Amino acid sequence: MMTLYYQAGQMLTKVLRLLSICLLFCAHVGAQPLHFQNYNTEHGLVQSQVTSLAQDRFNRLWIGTIGGLSVFDGTNFRNFTRAHGLKSQTILDIDLVHDGTAWIATAEGLSYYDGFRFHNYSLIQNPDSALVNTVQIDNRGRVWALAQNRLFLRAEDRFEEIQPAVNGDIIVTLSKDKAGVIHVAYLRSGVFKYEHDRWSQVLRAPKGFLFAMHCGRDGALYALSNEALVRMENGEEMVLSRTVKDIDFRNTNVRMVLDAKGVLWITSIKGVWWFTNNQFELVQSEDGATDEQTLDVFVDNYSNVWLATNGSGMYKYSESPFSRFDNNFIPNARSIFGMYREGDMLVLASSLQGIYGFDVRKQSVKQLQFEAAPPVLTSFFHHDKLGTVATYFNQFFLWKKGKLRKRYVEEAKYSQIIWTAVGDTLWFVSNQGLHKFDGDTVKMVLRQGGLTAIGCSKQQQLVLGHLDGIMVFDPGTGKLEAVPQLKGLRMHCFASDDKQWYIGTDDRGLIIYDIQTQRLRSIDQASGLSCNFVYNLMLDRYQNLWAGTGCGIDRLQNIHERNIRIKSYGKSEGLNGAESNAHGSYEDQDGLIWFATTKGLFRYDRQLEREQLITPVVTLTGLKLFAKDVIARNLSDSVLPFSGLPYHPRFAHNQNSISFTFAAVCLSAPEKITFRYRLIGVDKDFIETKENTASYNQLAPGHYVFEVYASDENGEWHDNAYRYSFEVIAVFYQTFWFRLLATMLLLGLIAFVVYRYSRRKEAQRQKELKLREEEQDKVRQRTAEDFHDEIGNKITRINLLTMVAEKRVGDNKELRDLLIQIRHNTQSLYHGSKDIIWALQKESNYLKEALLRVQQNTIAMLHDTGIQLQIEEEPPIRENIHMPMDYGRNLILIFKEAVNNALKYSEANRLILRFYEDIDNSIVLELEDNGKGFDIDEQSEGNGLRNMRNRSRAIKGNFSLHSLPGIGTLVRIRLFSYSFEQ
Repeated sequence: MMTLYYQAGQMLTKVLRLLSICLLFCAHVGAQPLHFQNYNTEHGLVQSQVTSLAQDRFNRLWIGTIGGLSVFDGTNFRNFTRAHGLKSQTILDIDLVHDGTAWIATAEGLSYYDGFRFHNYSLIQNPDSALVNTVQIDNRGRVWALAQNRLFLRAEDRFEEIQPAVNGDIIVTLSKDKAGVIHVAYLRSGVFKYEHDRWSQVLRAPKGFLFAMHCGRDGALYALSNEALVRMENGEEMVLSRTVKDIDFRNTNVRMVLDAKGVLWITSIKGVWWFTNNQFELVQSEDGATDEQTLDVFVDNYSNVWLATNGSGMYKYSESPFSRFDNNFIPNARSIFGMYREGDMLVLASSLQGIYGFDVRKQSVKQLQFEAAPPVLTSFFHHDKLGTVATYFNQFFLWKKGKLRKRYVEEAKYSQIIWTAVGDTLWFVSNQGLHKFDGDTVKMVLRQGGLTAIGCSKQQQLVLGHLDGIMVFDPGTGKLEAVPQLKGLRMHCFASDDKQWYIGTDDRGLIIYDIQTQRLRSIDQASGLSCNFVYNLMLDRYQNLWAGTGCGIDRLQNIHERNIRIKSYGKSEGLNGAESNAHGSYEDQDGLIWFATTKGLFRYDRQLEREQLITPVVTLTGLKLFAKDVIARNLSDSVLPFSGLPYHPRFAHNQNSISFTFAAVCLSAPEKITFRYRLIGVDKDFIETKENTASYNQLAPGHYVFEVYASDENGEWHDNAYRYSFEVIAVFYQTFWFRLLATMLLLGLIAFVVYRYSRRKEAQRQKELKLREEEQDKVRQRTAEDFHDEIGNKITRINLLTMVAEKRVGDNKELRDLLIQIRHNTQSLYHGSKDIIWALQKESNYLKEALLRVQQNTIAMLHDTGIQLQIEEEPPIRENIHMPMDYGRNLILIFKEAVNNALKYSEANRLILRFYEDIDNSIVLELEDNGKGFDIDEQSEGNGLRNMRNRSRAIKGNFSLHSLPGIGTLVRIRLFSYSFEQ
């Protein structure tokens, strides 16, 4: 059976080789197609015969056709016809004013669109000759029009015919230079400009007849006749080339434009010509454009070139960094899965075509002389030192510089083989396990089913993809370990650098694994990747990571930083629907990167990468209420131009389910635009999306601002927000004033209830307090009476007995002195008990009474001392100041201590007792002497002074002591309103 199988394989190999050679030698290698995109009625264009193109300040493209006017924002077309107010549906020319309004030349006159409606003008009253060929707005805002070989200039609100520069000659076209000065080209007389309200000649008539003129963005004037192409700059005229005879000049409506690369594009009957590298070249359908007549050519501010055709709509040409080589250029270009470059030859491996070469200089394809190479390959790998290895079913081939080094047949059957290299050793995985290939033999190192991919890390380890996750195999030790963090991950391709592993999967996008921290980071479609199916990965010389996906090709920059920049290449670069082939990416020695896809082979040239300079303009295109279009006049007194939306609309309280539709005008790559929006007052953060609609339901009454931003095609964000303000009106019970009034009434009601409750509580408290005070007064009065009767009488009796004993003691002086001391102490106790009895009486609760008691005590203490007492009370203390119980006693004791200190230490001959109410309504009580005073800082505080402070604190008073040597001492107590609170 093995013999029959091998013979069948050999026969199939010969047949396929023969077919392959026939295909290669019969294949026509045509010119590389350019990247053109076609837009026609299927995309929304009003009609496919396009006559004129222009661009407004909002980046929108205005397209004139035989069947009406279209305005294109890069994604959608908005169409206008006679039903919208156009003078005629046959549009011949368009020019835009700086405010975005448009002048349109039609077959029946001029139309002006102001953003709301069309205003129509007839330059020539004869309806049979009302056609206007050209319209231009100059640097002074004046409107020029060409009709029936007559020039018209708009003055105020009417058009007047202006005297031409040359009489009797045919005007070919109008154009304006960089400064906005109008230039007029004549068929035989050359070019004239209108400056300072007079004509002056700019270019003499070239040989033959002048058919096209263009004021270039480089400041030069270009003129094309049927004899020569002429360039005029700074007064110097230069013939660039003789005109190619094949350019068809059967009509004078030839238009010409200079693009950003300095290439001149010229319309013609057969398609479009360009003049580059000092030669004319016809661009036709085989180049990706059109063979039919082009009527206009225009360069937008994104540097795209637009072609207006007579029947196929319009074409957009964008220079792409990608060049495509499809099956028309390279046979079976869609089946390439491996490649490498030697010199000018790009060696290609095809699963259907075998090994062949593409000469990158000559742009040619040929069969390469790989000895015994099979026409069908199942794997392919190139090693700079070992050579090139390939498999065909169970056969292995090894070549060095195209010469066969080894060929043998394995008994094992491999369904797939994926290669990598560790140093000078080749390794591959198959459906049976891990294998090592040293150039002579294949050795199974690890029998392991379920292996799907292999890669080599910078640490010279083999990273193996398995159905259950990812494992690491050390070729030196033979040790196999699973990576716990990557368990369950299906690896499809692999790349690495010194810091990170990059793992392409078939369902989770790209996984980045940090080698040091062992942390994972996922980059998927939601993060900006074009697709979650990653088929190949490659790090280029600039440390950009390239990912070939199932939806296109992505470039990841700043891959070691938090904010990775992702640029997806797709439709705008000619990669629409290009699904990458497995392991089909390669960077050659020139820095060109090659990608194998299902759409053919693509080459990326970094030097052709277009820098994005234009910020997309964000506009609001639609407003719906409960999913229905709004009537602007019902919501606002004003309407926004162009969009027709209400300005600052006011919605009723039940009109609160609102939807917005928005757009970012981008003529380059609108499919790459991402939006960020929020409704200020509802959304805390911006919502990022590719969709262009946003809906909000059940909005509460209030003022709102809808804010939306758009990124550019590279994913960069700009300050290009569009803000739309509106209001949801509240019913009367939802208004601020109603809520304020209701809140005030409710608070007033609550305050009234609290007040009434508090009054009742206070009345009850006062009643209880009065009863308690009355009871306390009775107790105090009874106590005072008992104290007076019991203690007072006994102290008096003791005093009398002491006096009797003094008389009877005789000459015993020692005993008499003792009795005198007892009598004095008894008298002192008697006077103190009188203060206690007084403090128990209810009169002691009044400040006025307490101060009177202080005065009496002071007078008594100064009796027979010779010290003068002065009492001051100005302004007088109020009579009704009521104090808590025990305050009076503390005041008496404080001043007793103060007077006693003055008697003992001050050596004063005058004391001043001063009571008054201060300006802050506090009560001030002072005792001042004119004694010797003392230094407070040097004097230690005794028990008397400490007691005075403590008693002042007990009655919530502020105690202070002031003294100066030789001047005297002042004791002050200050009582505040809160001091008398219970």
